Amino acid sequence: MVKEFNHIGINVRDLQKTLAFYSKHFGAKIMRGLYIPASHTIAAYVQIGSQMVEFLSPLAPDGNTAYGIAHIAYIVDDIEEAARILIEKGHPFHVMPKRAGSGGGKIADFCLRRTHHIIAFLKDPNGANVELIERLESYSEEGWEPTTEVLDFDHASIFSNSLQAGIDFYINDMEMSMLQNYHFEERKFDMVYMNTGRNILELLHNETPHQGPLMGHIALRVTDTRAMAERLAGEGVELLTQPRVLATKNGYVCNIKDPDGIAVELIDRVSLFEV
Repeated sequence: MVKEFNHIGINVRDLQKTLAFYSKHFGAKIMRGLYIPASHTIAAYVQIGSQMVEFLSPLAPDGNTAYGIAHIAYIVDDIEEAARILIEKGHPFHVMPKRAGSGGGKIADFCLRRTHHIIAFLKDPNGANVELIERLESYSEEGWEPTTEVLDFDHASIFSNSLQAGIDFYINDMEMSMLQNYHFEERKFDMVYMNTGRNILELLHNETPHQGPLMGHIALRVTDTRAMAERLAGEGVELLTQPRVLATKNGYVCNIKDPDGIAVELIDRVSLFEV
């Protein structure tokens, strides 16, 4: 059913400012730009390492526009069949399969399927937005060259107040594989990493239920967290946290703030595939 963990969707205020920030500091490569007429939104797909990020910039925002990480997205073989299976498993959709950007109903004609990609939205058991996509292209490419500091996209992070329900959903229903599972008894929290191919999702669970937005942060694996944090701070980038030793004791981590206040985590441990 699931072909790939395709992208993380982020709503931004100033697309050009965001693209300049991620290109300058992280070597992000712009892969494609689209205009979505139904929502009057510009979408830019950028690649950082093995992961795609979709930046969405509403041209006519209103008071209901929420900026920040909005969703995670998977490409599936057959979106209508995937929706049927997930609904049968008790996962209702708040947007049923439809042509992307159309604002209309589902597309049944095969020729239209080949011309326009199809999307649908549901929520995971904890309420995070999940997009399903059926289209012929991934928009990503192999052979992304790391910058001198950024080695790869490490993971996207979601808070999961009901941890086992989240694990069951992403492994059993979204067909991800368990990669690493850490429990820290003294600090009363868990970090669970799952992957589809090279792309990784992190579920964070605290003993005290998380009350804020469920979409937590994006994380980049870098050569030297402390040196990069010092350089970025010198260039005016705000540090949300100072570099500190990871909970797993195998590197350093800090969080910086992007132009829309999104936390970007910098980590200098080895790849999760090599732990």
